[in-house]
Amino acid sequence: MILSDPLVSKSGRIALVPPQEGDDAAVAALRSHPETRRYVRFFPSHFSVEEQRARRVTRAADPAILAFTIYALSSGSPPRFVGETSLLHIDDTHKSCEIGIYISPGSFRGGLATDALYTVLAYVFEQRKLHRAEFVTAVDNVGMRGWLDIAGATLEGIKGEGWSDGKGGFTDVCLYSILEGKWVNSIKTGLEGRINRVGT
Repeated sequence: MILSDPLVSKSGRIALVPPQEGDDAAVAALRSHPETRRYVRFFPSHFSVEEQRARRVTRAADPAILAFTIYALSSGSPPRFVGETSLLHIDDTHKSCEIGIYISPGSFRGGLATDALYTVLAYVFEQRKLHRAEFVTAVDNVGMRGWLDIAGATLEGIKGEGWSDGKGGFTDVCLYSILEGKWVNSIKTGLEGRINRVGT
């Protein structure tokens, strides 16, 4: 599934853009980057532009997936690729989805992930009218787990050996959730405060 129009963040710092052919090389490089594979160990060490093109086309046809390319916006400069984010396992019966995000290592620690995730969550709960968003991350991904903890997501449990490590073994993963009520009552405001501090 794809949207016809980008989602621009409330801050104006990022735009979530429907994936396009021109993004394929950057997305392929990000998926196979050692820093990305540090915690998503089943990702391949080499991912070609052709493989990403096929992935993009397949995902666009899947109603349970909604993908975005993340671009940083800056006055006087062209939009800059900084990552990708997706809604996965969209279930309109149970009003739920999983959210995944990958940020280019060169764009870490600039607040762009927070801006992107705020924009995705606002879409999930306020436009798509879903009730539950899940995040799954490697148990040793301290950065992502810290972000989720600070944001106020609920750690629901650890799935033992939930992901392949790409080498014949397995990795434990954490399951976090954000419910619509918690988004409305606390998480939305908290994330807005963090975004505003970065922008000042």
